Amino acid sequence: MNRVVNIVFLLLFVASLKAQQDPQYSQYMFNQLVINPAYTGSKEALTVGLSNRNQWVSMPGAPKTVSLFIHGPLKSKKIGWGGHLISESIGPVKWSGIYGDFAYRIVLPKGKLSFGLSAGILGYAFDVSQMKYKEAGESIINGPTNSGALDFNTGFYYYTGSFYIGGSLTHLNKAKVYNQGTTSIQLRPHCFIYMGKAWELNENLVFNPSVMLKTLTEGDYSALDLNVNFLIRNRLWLGLSARQKYGMVFLIQYLVNDKFKIGYSYDKGANRIGTAGHATHEIMLSYDFNVFKPKMLSPRFL
Repeated sequence: MNRVVNIVFLLLFVASLKAQQDPQYSQYMFNQLVINPAYTGSKEALTVGLSNRNQWVSMPGAPKTVSLFIHGPLKSKKIGWGGHLISESIGPVKWSGIYGDFAYRIVLPKGKLSFGLSAGILGYAFDVSQMKYKEAGESIINGPTNSGALDFNTGFYYYTGSFYIGGSLTHLNKAKVYNQGTTSIQLRPHCFIYMGKAWELNENLVFNPSVMLKTLTEGDYSALDLNVNFLIRNRLWLGLSARQKYGMVFLIQYLVNDKFKIGYSYDKGANRIGTAGHATHEIMLSYDFNVFKPKMLSPRFL
């Protein structure tokens, strides 16, 4: 049964059936670097963190994603630098990437405008021992089972003390991560447009709604996220998201202090695969080092 499920995931991956290829994240509003390089250095601190996501835990071969990230500003504060690592497994397919992130920021009267670029190397591996075919001797993967490619992403990000808007475009060069015989796997550009706004309802409660639209530049796939988060006593985030074509997300984040944060999200899919796979769990940790001793930004939406 495990091999049957794994080959289904591979077929979906190879065919790119009008779905997003990029990893899914539920706590991206607290770590926008995973979707937008222009976010690099915007927290005015050296930020390091870890994200671990186990999707559809009841389904063998379901996606598992781990990411490590670090970013911060240079002393001039006009330039942000950073990097991130991503590793994901989907059935017999395992891939990883290492990226360098760069952002240039312009100070405007009411906020800052940042333009970002990331460049990375992707490596893909296919475990053919996990693949089971209907006909003996049939094979989708022929030739080498390991491959790699360069990948480039870009974006913009405008932010103030209580508002942000950003957009990014991934896989600018449409890299081919596998190309043997009749089988070709090519990354398609993904577009993310999002914004959020924080309102201080009183000294102990901040209301922060946000929205994000995800689309493929080639194809008719699009999905909308609607998020509502509340910050209680500057320590506890509670949130709820409605994700089009997916389901609901519940999240909680605790600010241990002004620098250290622990977050957890629980996804409940409403589509067919989400119902079959049951829950998805995501954990995120981050720590801010106040390297240059500036006043760090309010944690209301960052």
